Amino acid sequence: MLIALKNFLVSISLAVLAVSCAGGLESGDSLATDTTLESISGSQEVTTTTSELVSESLFSLEALADGQSIAASFEGSGSADLGSLSVAAEYTLIIASNNGPLKVAIEDSDGSRVVYERPTGTGTGSHQTGKLPQGNVTISVETAEEVAWLVAVTGQLAPEPEPSEDTTPATPKTVTETGAPGSGYNTLYIGHSFGLPFAERIEDFANNSEIDGHVQNIVFRGGNTNGNAEGLWNDETARAEIQAILDQGQTDLLIMICCPNDPRNPAAYWGIPKWVDYALAQNPETKFGLALPWLASPEQYPDAETFSNNWNMLHERLWLTVITNLRSRYPGTEFLDIPHGAAAVELRNRFEAGTLNDVSTLIGSDGAAIFR
Repeated sequence: MLIALKNFLVSISLAVLAVSCAGGLESGDSLATDTTLESISGSQEVTTTTSELVSESLFSLEALADGQSIAASFEGSGSADLGSLSVAAEYTLIIASNNGPLKVAIEDSDGSRVVYERPTGTGTGSHQTGKLPQGNVTISVETAEEVAWLVAVTGQLAPEPEPSEDTTPATPKTVTETGAPGSGYNTLYIGHSFGLPFAERIEDFANNSEIDGHVQNIVFRGGNTNGNAEGLWNDETARAEIQAILDQGQTDLLIMICCPNDPRNPAAYWGIPKWVDYALAQNPETKFGLALPWLASPEQYPDAETFSNNWNMLHERLWLTVITNLRSRYPGTEFLDIPHGAAAVELRNRFEAGTLNDVSTLIGSDGAAIFR
């Protein structure tokens, strides 16, 4: 059923091709186009934070490493919680920043402590700590919003443990009174207008995919600022509405949509863990879908190839990194990638190829346009 669910969620983004042209895809709300970089060491995917899509990094990781093996690297600005890593052997931290003051702290088997502190000052500088013990470690950065930094972890990450053959599989939870094994999920979609065309059609997609017993609720607020995870948490009325649904303990799939107002800052994604923690407290078996919409202001991209390349970079380097962070933070909880924006990419590719006979313009106010 889980494989079917993943295929179903991915198909949501592609199945919308059959119906999107009639209503158009909205292009007015703001969606940032900043990206992150992602590296992989061993069997563990590793996160990094953000850099401008069109800008080079302030720091050269290759030069800072000077031949040392890098297990993970993080880059961003302002204070941030970089999450948890499991390091296979002793390691060091390489820290670079363009200003101060800046503090880097860790929490591991030896407790919490500051491992580097840079005083107030300007100009790019770097520091490498002494050796730190292997095992699980949580890293955090404390600094002003305008301070840019890079933190690299040398060494190698521990491989993810293989599942035990003696492990008893969990019993699937029935989500409705009439549900049966293999039935659909009780779904809650929260977000803004970029996700509304998909949320409203999930029931149709479930029926077309022959998934029985699908149940859903939708809570939306207009605009990215109001409808992202952070905005919905800050809105007392919206939060109460969503929590009332979660409090029933029957929500098996909670879907949220990107992005915070400052996607370059990893700390800006604080709203997603808030909702994850709350949902899991009501139903520990809750799964989470994270949706990435298309790029706003499509007219600023001169052709389909540029539009596609920018969206794919955003998806691969930012959104998948966010999901990897969450999987590390909540082991055993399912986080599913829902690439809504893939529909817009495919539509624009087909439009420029001349294969959308009922579409006459890229942006318009009626059904003859892809975006409105």
